[in-house]
Amino acid sequence: MAQYNSSQYGPPSTIGPGATYFRPEALSIRTIGVEEHITFPQLMSRIPKDSYSAAIMKSMMGHPSMTYVKGRSTDGGEQRIKDMDEGGIAVQILSSSGIPNSTHLADTDPEGAVELAKEINNELKNVVDSNPTRFKAFAELPMHDPKASVAELHRCVKELDFVGAMLSGTIGGSAKFLDGPEFDPILSVFEELDVPLYLHPAIPPKAVWDKYYAIEGKPDLSAAFGLAGWGWHNEVAIHVIRLAISGTLDRHRNLKIIVGHQGEMMPMMMQRFDTLFPEKGFGFERSIGEMLRSQVWIAISGLFSLPPTQAAIATWGIDRVLFAADYPFQDTQRAPEYLKALGDVVAPADLRKICQTNAEAVLKFKA
Repeated sequence: MAQYNSSQYGPPSTIGPGATYFRPEALSIRTIGVEEHITFPQLMSRIPKDSYSAAIMKSMMGHPSMTYVKGRSTDGGEQRIKDMDEGGIAVQILSSSGIPNSTHLADTDPEGAVELAKEINNELKNVVDSNPTRFKAFAELPMHDPKASVAELHRCVKELDFVGAMLSGTIGGSAKFLDGPEFDPILSVFEELDVPLYLHPAIPPKAVWDKYYAIEGKPDLSAAFGLAGWGWHNEVAIHVIRLAISGTLDRHRNLKIIVGHQGEMMPMMMQRFDTLFPEKGFGFERSIGEMLRSQVWIAISGLFSLPPTQAAIATWGIDRVLFAADYPFQDTQRAPEYLKALGDVVAPADLRKICQTNAEAVLKFKA
């Protein structure tokens, strides 16, 4: 057999059929991550750590997928910027990753919970001010107290220049969703200020956990099942569907909601929503699909897989899909390969929408 002569043949090309690369038009995209977390342990330590939530969080943070989190969850400086640069992220929208959220302090200290939310927002503002071209923020709101939430959202948007707010899970030990009439005033303020509400998962209420997710003798498996493996995504979907079928979205037609994790399993259910919740049968003003497509945005949130992204685009539309890395719970350094792969199945202009201009439009700033 004749030997290969390296001088006789040219080297492999760097770009060609089968290669994954950024198309030239995409190289100028300034990617915005809309679900990027930071923790303030000195503040979150005020929330009582009952045996239920403490044990679950210990199991979750001990999961092999959480090794990247170490040291990064509290970092708002050099390491975070380094990771952003390596992942091609121009701007992070910061949010408190306190799980449980500040409303859980309200079970024992309602006024203290209001002050805790304010202090979390002041800390978020400090991080944003340390590098204002790279960071924006979502507010933490004391949702157990709608009146206080109204005041705090006004402060955060008008004085601190925040771009919206995030609620993680349900509201404190009450396990309330936002479809009750007592929350109409705060939802109206989101409309008035034209900023979005990000609905993010958290630990489900104990009664739900015990019945649905607790597997006897296997706390780590239970945590994976009840949290990021399934349960808390399901809870966000329930929250959004309640807002739709309760009439809350119709009462608040200008309310903008963001959910993460490729739509929290809702894209695959769109056909069922429209057939099993018929407008005439239940007296809705719009179909469930129309409500969701007009008022809900979907963030990728570190689920770096093309099939769910394609499902989100196909059911929600390209203008409603946002990029997020879910830092530090997902490795930001994985983002470029995912976005290169996504760029092979969507046009450069659509990739720009997902990574940059959709977020700029809903959050009202330029990256």
